[in-house]
Amino acid sequence: MKPINFKIGEDEYQLLPHTGFEAMDLDRKVLGVVGQMARTGMFLDDEGDAFVAMSGVFSDMGREDFRWIVETTLKNVTVVTQGKKNVTLSDFDAVTSHFEGRFNEIYVLLVKVWKEEKLSPFAEAPKVTDGGSTVQTQS
Repeated sequence: MKPINFKIGEDEYQLLPHTGFEAMDLDRKVLGVVGQMARTGMFLDDEGDAFVAMSGVFSDMGREDFRWIVETTLKNVTVVTQGKKNVTLSDFDAVTSHFEGRFNEIYVLLVKVWKEEKLSPFAEAPKVTDGGSTVQTQS
């Protein structure tokens, strides 16, 4: 897969998309997080509501599950901001060090990676055909 480059605030990032079972497992976990958010009536369309909903889901999540989703999501992300040393967000220590004093930005990056990788909650639903008729599923 080709690297995906994007910018959030002043930082530039490069993402190497997940592959294989890890990609599917991440998709499954993110689907659960977004599903829990949707049950609260909040969606990722409104960043303020998304932050509130995500904080609720993550605060209820066990420590190991939270660590897994953050590390797995960000382990293929490198900070490539010009004028700064490249930093790979390969583990929780690297993530917390990079975002020290601005932990709220971690959640923005998580959602950006999920969107860039077109995980299920962020991908357009496929058309379903049944006996010659085509039905567009809701997304």
